[in-house]
Amino acid sequence: MEKAEAREQVRRRLEALTPERRRDASARIRKLVADLSELQRAETVMLFVSLPDEVYTLPIITDAMAAGKRVVLPKVDRKRKVMDARLLRDVEHDLVPGVFGIPEPRDAEIVAPAEVDLVLVPARGFDRQGNRLGRGGGYYDHYMAQSGFHATRCGIAFAAQVLDEIPHTPHDLPVEVLITEEGVLTCPTPLP
Repeated sequence: MEKAEAREQVRRRLEALTPERRRDASARIRKLVADLSELQRAETVMLFVSLPDEVYTLPIITDAMAAGKRVVLPKVDRKRKVMDARLLRDVEHDLVPGVFGIPEPRDAEIVAPAEVDLVLVPARGFDRQGNRLGRGGGYYDHYMAQSGFHATRCGIAFAAQVLDEIPHTPHDLPVEVLITEEGVLTCPTPLP
């Protein structure tokens, strides 16, 4: 299966989800993320603001902040084709539309990749080995490949986004944990 075919398959599955199913699944995923031992141990967590077809993440962000976590969000620089982590201090006042219309922290402090302990990774789709099908920009792969990055990579998605196999290349970094409304899956760690 090619990446375009996999993206189309996921798109069709997501379109079939009712708003109630999305809401209920997002609430279940929120609880599973909150209970994740990697999150509980983390001091700095990199989260993301969801797109309309993704697991709703604003409650996860507010939960992490309420738990005293240092929350950073991605900020994309399209000219340089890079993404960095920006400190979020206030969900209601600090977010402004960024690249692709995704809310990003306004003029916030950059946090080094080495300071992040857990990163929630979005994707169009995943497989049970942790391979992810991004949206084609490679921003997360580039960010997670930086020197000093050691954070646990955790994917969150609706179960409908999990395919038997995701096409991937050697530079596509898999997640180590995958959370859907059906539960938490520890993905096999690839050999070096």
